[in-house]
Amino acid sequence: MQAIAVSDIHGNIRIYELLLRVAATWKSTSLFIAGDLAPSAMHESTPEETNDGTSLQRDFFRHDFIPLFDAFLVNHRHTDVYVIMGNDDRRANEDLLSAFDERLPNFHLVNNRLVELRETKQMMRFFPDDVSMLYVCGYPYVTPGAGLLMDWVKYDNSLKLRPAGMDPCADVFEAGVDSVPADQGEPRTTIGDDMEQFDRFLQRDGAGSSDDTPGIPYDPRRTIHLFHSPPYGTQLDLAAPLGTVDRLRRNEHVGSSEIRRFIERTQPHLVLCGHCHESAVLGSYKDQLGETRCVNPGSQAHLNVLSLVQFDVEDPTKMTQLYVNAD
Repeated sequence: MQAIAVSDIHGNIRIYELLLRVAATWKSTSLFIAGDLAPSAMHESTPEETNDGTSLQRDFFRHDFIPLFDAFLVNHRHTDVYVIMGNDDRRANEDLLSAFDERLPNFHLVNNRLVELRETKQMMRFFPDDVSMLYVCGYPYVTPGAGLLMDWVKYDNSLKLRPAGMDPCADVFEAGVDSVPADQGEPRTTIGDDMEQFDRFLQRDGAGSSDDTPGIPYDPRRTIHLFHSPPYGTQLDLAAPLGTVDRLRRNEHVGSSEIRRFIERTQPHLVLCGHCHESAVLGSYKDQLGETRCVNPGSQAHLNVLSLVQFDVEDPTKMTQLYVNAD
């Protein structure tokens, strides 16, 4: 059961086309995309700029991403695609991907959702004693500091740490903007709040199961977790050296400490993440937290290079990283 993980393709259609050619050649059964699907627009500072970025990405999903994956998945019924959005993806366009999910049985948008891994369900029909049931869930949120779009941003915990150089008394959500209106009167949870009772978060914010598979049980040890943010202080969350701001050295680890605590506490079957494009070069594409293998494929999409990790979903220690040039 060979799978592929990628992240942060940022709307590079040549990389998407190459990815699907690779998946077809390898006859991959599962493809995971850990966020930042659409082209980056500008770093918004006003609602008007956010609307421009939302329209640009909406056109990309309508005219490029969805037609490309539709044509591929209709002709490759043995392959399932699991995606989450990332901090550069406008939440206002989530409805397009949700509708695509509903229309096509082998495309799965797993923002805040838990679904069955279809390949294990199919394999269990033939090898019930040899294959265990696995699940997939997604969590697209990152900590502040990656731009002014707040759609998929949450404070890590109640300390509410701000990016370096920002007024420590300022609220990042007042400085930033959302592509969809924030829920009025609804307090924003932190990543720590969500991780504390993750199964409750899935039931509250996404529904822990779909209409086709009601009542899916959440067991982290049998679940592949897609996080856009990598766990903090690992080989997976390294950013390029950033120097100092106001004589304070900027942290080169930019992941989530609460996601790391969650992984150490619950020991998921596998963690796939993204967000930090250069970590695979500055650190490594893989790290180990207890028994859990954590993977960030990295991204070289700006160089027209596909960065991917191929692995066995049943035994995630069997994996390889590859770079494939699209030119």
